[in-house]
Amino acid sequence: MMQADTPLPIYTRQRAVFDELMVEQMRSGDDPAVVAKVVVAAATDPKPKLSYPAGSIAARVSVLRRIVPARAFDKSIRKLNRMTS
Repeated sequence: MMQADTPLPIYTRQRAVFDELMVEQMRSGDDPAVVAKVVVAAATDPKPKLSYPAGSIAARVSVLRRIVPARAFDKSIRKLNRMTS
């Protein structure tokens, strides 16, 4: 993961939370073959769509985004990403 040359101290705590979350997500993420298959499908689709969710979580998030009110969706994404405010 990229790190800023001169990180702002105000974000130290949230950056540590984010780094921990990313390590967890990378460890438990989908197999790269799942993502590669979706990338190939997107690149070769004669009628490309705006979005190609890759993996079970992405597919669920895509559905939720369409059926859940924006405010509730944003709140749940912030909670999932451990963003406090």
